[in-house]
Amino acid sequence: MHSLLSKTIKTAKTESKYPDWENALTYLLPNKVLCPFSDTCFKTCLKSSGRLPMAKKQMIDRTKLLFQEPENYLERLTSELFKAKKSANRKGKQFAYRNNGTSDRFDELKILLDMPEQPFDQAYDYSKDFLRVLNYQGYKGYHLTFSFDGLNILESSYLLKNKIANVSMVFNVKRDKQLPKFHKLDGKRYKVIDGDLDDLRFKDKIGVIVGLRAKGKAIKNNGEFVQKVRANA
Repeated sequence: MHSLLSKTIKTAKTESKYPDWENALTYLLPNKVLCPFSDTCFKTCLKSSGRLPMAKKQMIDRTKLLFQEPENYLERLTSELFKAKKSANRKGKQFAYRNNGTSDRFDELKILLDMPEQPFDQAYDYSKDFLRVLNYQGYKGYHLTFSFDGLNILESSYLLKNKIANVSMVFNVKRDKQLPKFHKLDGKRYKVIDGDLDDLRFKDKIGVIVGLRAKGKAIKNNGEFVQKVRANA
């Protein structure tokens, strides 16, 4: 059985930018159960980008374990996280964990957050679950970035205006090109930061849009999910 934790090019970039941190993610096989809010983004899911298509079997195996042996899954995840945390701490670093690399669930992470000793120094996620962001932003250190899908305009605007959470947006910008400096949402202009430079979203200043370049199948997306960059952005 493969590890439940993954390292990627993004985690390597993150650890290079923040040498006092190590981080890892869990990638499950996306479906409507694991991603209950996936509508406009499902067909262009991150699973089609980078090396993730090649890791499909690992994602399937992890997902099978989660559904068929949930207690075993949680036990293994907890053990692997504690090992990763202790390894980082021994090197004088902190360990950050993102539970939802290609999913959007909270069940297991809620249990881990409520443990007397958490198996990480920081937990964080992207999520399209508006109520989870409202109710659990900052819960026992948990950090959330809300994911914009082209339809949740009012929710995204509310979170930004009230500085509850930042909002991530995917733009039709190529890998070697600059993201727009600002972007309008619900009539208000917000600063855009480059979310592709690292993954530690809890380091971001509040009240900004986290810009991400379209990857995988999202590159050819012409729907609401991928934002078109205008010349005067």
